[in-house]
Amino acid sequence: MKKHLLTLGLLLAASSMSAQRLIVRMDDIGATHSENLAVIHCYQNGIGRSAEVMPVCPWFLEASRMLNDNPGLDVGVHIAFQSEWAGYKWKPLTNCPSLCDEDGYLCERLMFPNPAEVEAEMRAQIKLALKYCKNVTHITDHCMWTFQPDFHDMAVRVAAEFGLRYQGQTVDDEAIGIYALPVPFGGAPRAGRMLDAIKKMEKGKTYWTIEHPAFDNEEMKGITQIGRDGKIGPSQGPDRQDVTDTFTNPEIMKYIKENGIELVSFGDVMREKGVIK
Repeated sequence: MKKHLLTLGLLLAASSMSAQRLIVRMDDIGATHSENLAVIHCYQNGIGRSAEVMPVCPWFLEASRMLNDNPGLDVGVHIAFQSEWAGYKWKPLTNCPSLCDEDGYLCERLMFPNPAEVEAEMRAQIKLALKYCKNVTHITDHCMWTFQPDFHDMAVRVAAEFGLRYQGQTVDDEAIGIYALPVPFGGAPRAGRMLDAIKKMEKGKTYWTIEHPAFDNEEMKGITQIGRDGKIGPSQGPDRQDVTDTFTNPEIMKYIKENGIELVSFGDVMREKGVIK
């Protein structure tokens, strides 16, 4: 009997090792009520498994409660040094003039930030997230600020001090065996492109992808961006609704189930590799 159980265990382990695995990262929970609802919807009824929470944003406390009510959803602290929307802004948690505009809001675009102010604000955002969110495993960068010189190493170092890991750049992801799913950005419709990319996943590899779910409702009609020409662009609602629809797409979910693709989170992989507890 013991021999049969051992054989079964080895077969299950081998099956898991040879399966494709997918991490679906959902950014910006906490930014709006619409995004909060959509992220949880994509977890409960779709393929989302990691959510990036923004502690500086107005809907952060609601997002924290919703995340805690869904303990299987992995949480990252989405560190924000920018407030990029037209007519909808947020302020930092610390005194950081180099990150702010003349009204004290985080700048639309990060220009020449003071490294000491960056680190202090990063720490404050992590501490606030850890205070209210239970399942935090990593940090990520809103608007890719870690691509600025020296900030990547700062993010890695500070995250580690809190028992977390930075996620987002290829060098860090591939170090623990995570590869980017080649889904080209460019807006709706996404579902077909994402399904094609999933079909190309190699056995035994773990892939990740990223997008920003929301519902196209009245709230999202007010989320617009200022272009470099100074003109206000269209509502983000329709595009982000397409993300929500893609992450809950029946055809994608059916393919994943029928082909034994495992939906995992960053936290799952980080614990497997022993880089977090």
